[in-house]
Amino acid sequence: MERLLTGYGLADVQESTTAGGVRLLSAAVPPQDHDHIWRALRADHGRTGWWPVLSWSAREAHRSTFDYPVEAQGTDALRRALALDPVECFAELTRSRWEERLADLEPAQRAEVWAEDYDAQALAGRLTRVTSPPPGRRRETSAYPPGEVLLVPAAAGHEVPVLVPGLIEPANWFGGPGHPDLEPADHLAVLRLWHERHAADLYFANGSRLELSVGRPPVEPVEVAQCAVEQFVYCGDLGQLVGDPIDVARKQVPAGHWSFWWD
Repeated sequence: MERLLTGYGLADVQESTTAGGVRLLSAAVPPQDHDHIWRALRADHGRTGWWPVLSWSAREAHRSTFDYPVEAQGTDALRRALALDPVECFAELTRSRWEERLADLEPAQRAEVWAEDYDAQALAGRLTRVTSPPPGRRRETSAYPPGEVLLVPAAAGHEVPVLVPGLIEPANWFGGPGHPDLEPADHLAVLRLWHERHAADLYFANGSRLELSVGRPPVEPVEVAQCAVEQFVYCGDLGQLVGDPIDVARKQVPAGHWSFWWD
């Protein structure tokens, strides 16, 4: 695999191992060449078995995994996470988010907020079929574009959050008392569901920021609305990055690239 990385003209090849025993490889990416490199390595994934993530170096990713219990990461944790139903996991996240919201709402406000932020059917009534996809959203900061590509031995991108916890670490996801935090298995469930429905693949992850490359974004109003509600449940800070769920439905969901950011 090191030869593959150097074959793409990549330098500073590193190798490390997570706290859960997962081997990692990485290499520096030339400025502004990150998308080409990711897509080339993604195309090779079926042959190599290494999933590319634009992220930290192998050594930095290795350090991030020691903030998580060993039993919550690695191949054994991955088997347990893959045995869960992603639809049921998402339903639990939605219940938890709504439970947290209820604490700040007067009874008279609850029906209106539910309809605006959580009711996909109501949201779909405000949408039309997508005929011209938006360009997609990217969080531009001083750390972007990424300068490293990390390779993880994973069958799909959605497995990476459990194999390498810390790559996605939302500091401010607020759920109710029954499920107050997003765990690595939660990230896997969310990304797996979107991969199965919309061919969304893990593209970039850097702590509190996440991007997906989407091969089959929804275009029908009901599907767009459902996905917008899911995205808002998963990342409430989309309100700062994109806007309300109706904005998420119009500006991000039908695009080929999705961005998430936890403030």
